[in-house]
Amino acid sequence: MLNLDQVSLNNLIIHRIGNKSLEDSIRLSEEEVAMSELVMDMLGNTLLTPFYKEDLLYNFYHESDVALSEMHTIAKKFFAEEQDILETSNKLANQLYDLMLNPKFKGGELWVGRFSNIIVGDEAVDALGLFFLDKKKNFVRLFSNEKGYALETEHGFDPTDYLNGCLICNTESENGYLIRMYGKTKGADYKLWTDEFLILKQNEDDYFQTQVAMNMCHEFVMEKVPEEFDVIRPDQADMLNKSFEYFKQNDTFDVKNFSEEVIEQPEVQESFNAFSQKYGRENGVDLKNEIQVNDRAVKKLSRVFKSIIKLDKNFHVYVHGNRDFIGRGYDEEKSMHFYQLYFKDEN
Repeated sequence: MLNLDQVSLNNLIIHRIGNKSLEDSIRLSEEEVAMSELVMDMLGNTLLTPFYKEDLLYNFYHESDVALSEMHTIAKKFFAEEQDILETSNKLANQLYDLMLNPKFKGGELWVGRFSNIIVGDEAVDALGLFFLDKKKNFVRLFSNEKGYALETEHGFDPTDYLNGCLICNTESENGYLIRMYGKTKGADYKLWTDEFLILKQNEDDYFQTQVAMNMCHEFVMEKVPEEFDVIRPDQADMLNKSFEYFKQNDTFDVKNFSEEVIEQPEVQESFNAFSQKYGRENGVDLKNEIQVNDRAVKKLSRVFKSIIKLDKNFHVYVHGNRDFIGRGYDEEKSMHFYQLYFKDEN
């Protein structure tokens, strides 16, 4: 968990990155951005505003050894002060420019900054921030005098409205550093950053583990159960609701305990235990061990645990609670299935 409330911006440099495939050149600055202390203080908090919306953390990745990652090497030298922000930002700018080969990618400004006082756990660390701004906006300046007001327009960047950004925190170097990533669209330009420029993998913290466990339970209920067992949709919806309630009400997730509390039939429990081992291996999480449940991950994934029974194109039945209040049958006369719903109040 990152705390950005007390962060400070210490240095900033900006380079122009064009689209290489369109012969739009790169322009490297030779010195840091000149600004007052007041502007630097304001800009430090403003630049990181979009990161408050993000929950996931990442690490640099390399298939053999993360120490062989180019980005990891650049970050390590920067934090060890073996190279200053000018040299570091030049390397980053050139690497990004070499990847700008899709004609649809727009050129823009790469802002590279050094931040301090980012709290990771109980530790205050420095960070290297990268921000790519590709779109200018019109701004209005308001002037007043004794008789009224006057307006002027200016063209410039909104420091919270960048296309992609990342914050590389100087901690967990051996695991590929701790990185927060932001993308405005999560489209092709975002994939360029995560898969080719930075080359990231998701950090395996309790958010990641909760995410894996919840997705595994959802996949088991929605796909594996109807594949192996004769189950009707109300029972499936009931199992999905119970699964979500388990994560809401418990501080930890344990496969054995989940199986006993949520799944009633022994043969379904046996299937779930085998499924969980296979799913854990495929996703790199040891689900045999107890997992700390992350509340933010539970809230984020709540939308995929909605139990909806879709009936032809006429009705959607949302099942939120007691399985005993919904029944299913077949009308011989109409040759159609039907549901019975029991309730006290109608809104």
